[in-house]
Amino acid sequence: MFRDIEKDIQQYYADRANEYELTYERPERQTDLKTIRILLKNLLNEHHVLEIACGTGYWTKIISSVAKSITATDINNEVLKIAKNKLIKLKKVTFIQDDSYSLKKIRGNFTAGFAFSWWSHILISKLNDFINVFHSRLQPGALVIFIDNFHIAGSSIPICRIDNDGNTYQIRKLQDGREYEILKNFPTRQTFEEILGKRVKNLKIEFLTYFWIITYNVLL
Repeated sequence: MFRDIEKDIQQYYADRANEYELTYERPERQTDLKTIRILLKNLLNEHHVLEIACGTGYWTKIISSVAKSITATDINNEVLKIAKNKLIKLKKVTFIQDDSYSLKKIRGNFTAGFAFSWWSHILISKLNDFINVFHSRLQPGALVIFIDNFHIAGSSIPICRIDNDGNTYQIRKLQDGREYEILKNFPTRQTFEEILGKRVKNLKIEFLTYFWIITYNVLL
């Protein structure tokens, strides 16, 4: 079951590679996105960053203006090709094709970890394992930033299904008409506190209009 759900997400984003960044053009979300860009530049200044599920490198490019170095990973070669072409001249950025659940290829001295729109695609039952792996690739005390979106009626794609574990799903459609049922969870403040409360410090949870932001430091 886990493999099928994850393979569906992987295939969807591979097929969506050339229309990946259209979501950042939505007019109603521009204020939030501006806030996020400013926040990331402030928080990740001078950091050695591990970015997971980097997609086409939209956020990689933004934080590359302030970070000392970035290792950006994604499981899909299709999106990584676009990201590499976008940032080909920046020696401080390294792209690696790797699975976010294992990160077997990742080596480095990372002072920060970052992911945009990845938490929502993790099965509830796998959150703890993912967090453990991610933290293990970071320095003790490293800064972590996760950002993802709320479900907003009239703006978000409707939820089509809820499984027995409480995971929620959406039907996503590409421009060519192909459809995918995609895992898309919408965590609450309680979710973050339960998953992260005892394993991190300085946990901050911020809610914008369309997006949530959590920041914290990995325990020493």
